[in-house]
Amino acid sequence: MNRMMTRASGRLYRFGQRQLDVVAEGIWVPNSICWSPDDRRMYFADSHLRTIFAYEFDVESGTLGRRQEFATMGNIPGVPDGSSVDSEGFVWNAVFDGGCLVRYAPDGRIDRVVPLPVTRPSACTFGGPDLATLYVTTARFRLPPEKLATERSAGGLLAVDVGVRGLPEPFFAG
Repeated sequence: MNRMMTRASGRLYRFGQRQLDVVAEGIWVPNSICWSPDDRRMYFADSHLRTIFAYEFDVESGTLGRRQEFATMGNIPGVPDGSSVDSEGFVWNAVFDGGCLVRYAPDGRIDRVVPLPVTRPSACTFGGPDLATLYVTTARFRLPPEKLATERSAGGLLAVDVGVRGLPEPFFAG
């Protein structure tokens, strides 16, 4: 991506068979890649557009199909950052500068908003022996000192019980 934010120059790449291919271009701030439980949809956010997209996905070839808007931030402050999918097929998104996690149903509607004790959650993934803990990374850069004084967990790792299990992440075998 272009750090000066003068153009949408970000790209999505596919790496396999010792080859790197561009699969999507014209992205402002690439973020949040995760897959549906059946591997037929790939979720992806362009944080600058405050939108999470869903692509049709062919797991055998690794190719992207049609892209559609999955969810927008609407009146939720902040931008979509990292995401993970749970065992029920819902997408969990860390909302950077929004201080929360949003759980989206497979049809894109907001199912739940979980407030966090930090302004800048940055990514989330399920872990633990039974994948029942949602781990959330957080950022503290460029937060003013008065904000840092009230956000003691900023820059740390949060462990949240959200009442649902995650899915094991696939291993790359390239």
